[in-house]
Amino acid sequence: MQRLVYSLVIVALLGAALVRAFDEKAAMAKFMEAGEKCKGEVGASDGDMENAIKHEPSTTHEGKCLRACVMKSFHIMDDNGKLDVDAGREKAKQYTGDNPEKLKLAIEIGDICAALTVPADHCDAAEAYSMCFSTEAKKRGLK
Repeated sequence: MQRLVYSLVIVALLGAALVRAFDEKAAMAKFMEAGEKCKGEVGASDGDMENAIKHEPSTTHEGKCLRACVMKSFHIMDDNGKLDVDAGREKAKQYTGDNPEKLKLAIEIGDICAALTVPADHCDAAEAYSMCFSTEAKKRGLK
């Protein structure tokens, strides 16, 4: 369950999972609230939601759109389908507190993923960003 929470928060909050002191239940509740709202908006299924929760690749376009909707609801993805680096850094600051090493990792992951060339389709872009967050977190030993 802890791996699940960290994976979700990485997607939604650009590295907030680097902090173990933040309120995991509150973060998960925010994600689930946004996810359920977005699920209805984009026509995603329970399976699409499960893939997002497990931080597995989306198997449907609606699942990718679910991720885009959640990222936009957290203001991590802008109206052009790109990561909002400034918003991501602010979220990272919120969740890393006074720990400069954790903030550095969060910003590093965000910057790497923001530099990706992503498809014009916002849903496909969100999928690419999501997989980047996951890959970069794993490279750094984060679950």
